[in-house]
Amino acid sequence: MTKKSYKEQIKGLKGKLEEKEAVIEDYLNTMQRTQADFENFKKRVERDNKNILTFANEGILMKLLDIKDNFERSLLAEGVDKVPAEYAKGFDMIYKQLQKLLFEEGIEEIECVGKNFDPYYHEALIMDNGSDGDKEIVCEEFQKGYIYKNKVMRHSRVKVKKQKSEEDSEKNG
Repeated sequence: MTKKSYKEQIKGLKGKLEEKEAVIEDYLNTMQRTQADFENFKKRVERDNKNILTFANEGILMKLLDIKDNFERSLLAEGVDKVPAEYAKGFDMIYKQLQKLLFEEGIEEIECVGKNFDPYYHEALIMDNGSDGDKEIVCEEFQKGYIYKNKVMRHSRVKVKKQKSEEDSEKNG
């Protein structure tokens, strides 16, 4: 073999080596992207599973809130004072047990009467426009609202009235 043929062979081999290195680089980039996608997938699945576990009981807890509402209505009903004391005591014990269970599961009541109206927590059923002012205050609660794990589970259904803010009262007073 001549020097020229060796040079041509070396040149051809260098070209093949460069092609193989380009293929290797492409495979490496593909593998790195696939690995990153897989890590993101794992994190998303872990987050979704955590949310599923956190909110798995939400449906049953909503049904328990309806039962709690009915308990409260029955305890305030007319003629409840005529129920034998043993029954009243039993109903009260069951009600307190239900309240304790809901509290232990992380359910909190939304306080609203006397507070500023907040559409994130409250659903205004009636707006009392009789008063002047720019401040909307919850004046009556029709149905209690609840928060579960920092998420509004049920909005408070309320009546809202407009009221002058303290700053306006001081200016006019």
